[in-house]
Amino acid sequence: MFAVGKKIGSGIEQVIYEHFQRLIKTETPEQLLERFRSLFIEGVSYDDSRIWATIEKLASESTAEQSFSLVINRCCHILIGHWQLQPSGDKSIDRIISILANPDPLPGKYSKISRRLRQLLKIYLGSNDYQILHRLNTAIGGQVLNRDAIELEPLGKLITRYPYLYEHYLVSVERTLENIQTVERIQHNLQDRQEAELSQYFTYQVRRSRIKAQVGRDAAKNLPRIANPTLLPSKDLGIAFIQFAGKAESGGSYQDLSHHFADRLQSKPTIKAFKRDLYKYLVAGIDSSYGNRGFNDRLGKTIDGILVDRNSQQLDEVILVKICTHLLNYLVLESSIKAQHFVLMDLINNLGAAATTGLLLKIVLICPKTKPLLESRLSILFHHYESSRCKDVAWLVKSLEHWNVAESIHFGKLDASSLILLQSIGE
Repeated sequence: MFAVGKKIGSGIEQVIYEHFQRLIKTETPEQLLERFRSLFIEGVSYDDSRIWATIEKLASESTAEQSFSLVINRCCHILIGHWQLQPSGDKSIDRIISILANPDPLPGKYSKISRRLRQLLKIYLGSNDYQILHRLNTAIGGQVLNRDAIELEPLGKLITRYPYLYEHYLVSVERTLENIQTVERIQHNLQDRQEAELSQYFTYQVRRSRIKAQVGRDAAKNLPRIANPTLLPSKDLGIAFIQFAGKAESGGSYQDLSHHFADRLQSKPTIKAFKRDLYKYLVAGIDSSYGNRGFNDRLGKTIDGILVDRNSQQLDEVILVKICTHLLNYLVLESSIKAQHFVLMDLINNLGAAATTGLLLKIVLICPKTKPLLESRLSILFHHYESSRCKDVAWLVKSLEHWNVAESIHFGKLDASSLILLQSIGE
């Protein structure tokens, strides 16, 4: 469950929140939208004098340019969180975005408060919170993109495919309860649907492969076709499934390898000894033709350089998290501010998205507490490239799709145990 931020609205703005929280229980979306427009956009009149006086007071405060955006934003999330549970709620959510983005022009004669509200609205429309509201609308809408035209779409439209990005991409800095509850609902719904679709697809491929081997190719064609639910070519998806669910390295699965490595940690080695073993654990799966060209040396130096002054101390969980955090930062994103990802690009270009994902998975499996960190780094990359056409960031799309598969197998509800013997998916 996502962590909720500090309480927003301990002052007079709480009156506004409680007002909308009461109204959502009794009024229609049309009535609520009209109230929202009247209160925050038009600023002409309102049928509740107490609420109107509160708005006037909030708008006139010296801190209004910082605080009023929070008020508008939380009211939006109160409404959205309620509508999302309704059968036709998506349309109402889309309409509130439209009301904010396309306010009617102020009339010829308008009051001082009307002008002030319009100024504050403009500030909100330029905020990160409003951008998150837009992204949330895209995610809730669940737009089905034409696979044939997807290369020309901006990456941001693919947010409906990557639930593991939601906490970092769709939750505002304030982390209000309403925002978090909405994001958790759509995240869980998407995860469940994706895992079900992957399971159905892999099961179909198992049956197809067996019928083809036992009866013949023509008989296999009679099976009702189940489409590949990912953006990966079927052959690549098959390779990814076999790698993440089956034998990854030296005849063992990633789970086997991570458990064996974790067992050795029970002896509480020194930090220096752990780093030496960690290096061996990671490079064992790296193609030697690439690793011997410098990557293995750079990785070794990076690992050696972590907590050098504490090499003689025994490893504990805190130190394990620190080392794996440093390592993931090195491999994925060197700087969250500049979004530098030269190492990740080099890995993908030379090893491919599947092997690169496997390398990251090995780290997360021995230190699950770093999984949110990895996802936050992928979210930063997604945000960095969200306006780019998918075809221009195909490497990132492939990586995100591979992590979807890896996460479903290792951290989701997908039961791959009955399918790991399959060796011909996608053929």
